[in-house]
Amino acid sequence: MGRLLNRFRILSFRCQLCTTRFRAYRNQLPRQTSVTDRRQYKRLPVSLRANLLTENALRMDNRVTDISMGGCTLETTTTLPQGTFIELVIKPASDEEPIKIETAMVCSSRPESMGIRFLEMVADDKNRLSQVILSLLVGQSANLQLFS
Repeated sequence: MGRLLNRFRILSFRCQLCTTRFRAYRNQLPRQTSVTDRRQYKRLPVSLRANLLTENALRMDNRVTDISMGGCTLETTTTLPQGTFIELVIKPASDEEPIKIETAMVCSSRPESMGIRFLEMVADDKNRLSQVILSLLVGQSANLQLFS
C-alpha cells in the first residue's frame, strides 16, 4: 500500500512534537534517506543531565547528547547490554521540572554511549518533552536563518 501511495506522491509523515502520523500530497518526491536510519523522529543535538535507574537499582548520572520524542543518546562511562529496560529522568534546566521516562530500552551500546528508545511516559512528561523539542527546533531554525 505504501509504495502505491508513494507513486501518487502521497507520503507519510510523523509530527516531531505530538507524534501523530499523517499523510500529505507532495509535488516533489523527497530525497532518498539512508536505508539504515529507521528513526521516526529527527534527533536534535543537546546537552542535558540525566539520571538512569536500572531494574537492579543501579543508578547512574549521564549526559544526553541528542534527543527526540522517540529516544536519545546517553554519554556514559558504564554501558548496559542491548535490550536492558531502564527508567530515565532528564533534567532540562535547573528551574524546570524533570522529565521522567518510566520505561525505556537500551537499543545500542557503544564504548562511551548508549542509544535509548522511550517506551512509556505519562502525558505530563510527554508534554514537557515536546516543549523541550519545540525549543530545540525553534533554536535550530533561528540559527539557520541567522547564517543564511
